[in-house]
Amino acid sequence: MSPAQAMERSYATLKQMLREGAFAPGTRLEAIRLADELGVSMTPVRDVLHRLAGERLVEANSREGFHVPRFTEAMLRDLYEWNSALLIMAARTKRPGEEEKPIAPLWEVPAGADRIAALFARIAAAAPNHEIGDAIAAANDRLHPFRIVEQRILERVEGELEQLITRGSDQPHAIRRYHLRRMRAVPDLLRERGEA
Repeated sequence: MSPAQAMERSYATLKQMLREGAFAPGTRLEAIRLADELGVSMTPVRDVLHRLAGERLVEANSREGFHVPRFTEAMLRDLYEWNSALLIMAARTKRPGEEEKPIAPLWEVPAGADRIAALFARIAAAAPNHEIGDAIAAANDRLHPFRIVEQRILERVEGELEQLITRGSDQPHAIRRYHLRRMRAVPDLLRERGEA
């Protein structure tokens, strides 16, 4: 395997593990141990950890190395607020003709956190500003472990998706309601995730 292939494979694997909550909050991510698990040398893993730190999926400390981030209530509320603002901006600025595109393929995505991420990516893709899409993708990655936990804490999560698919001027309101509900549940989400 070439160094570039080793790095991309390591990046994809570690990013997915972080999104799925495979590591507890605060867990130290040791490059040598991860390299052994992934069957690659330590160099690509170290490079990947730096890349993931740039994406804010990992925290880097010069004395303590790399860790899975720990969220406070304020931090998680801010992230939900940021995600809400980005999605509302995307929904309000979508390109003409996006209203007519079919929604059906979304239901082919497995239920839960992946389906929510796919829906939000679709909303982002309709916006004319691609920076909005990149920011929504980054927020999606950071919120993914909490979206997994949401399924256990909140009722009627799948029903909310139908409201989020609402077309026209109601969509920004549905996006806001979706996020406010989660912002109210932040203490429970952190506790369920092992951060409180």
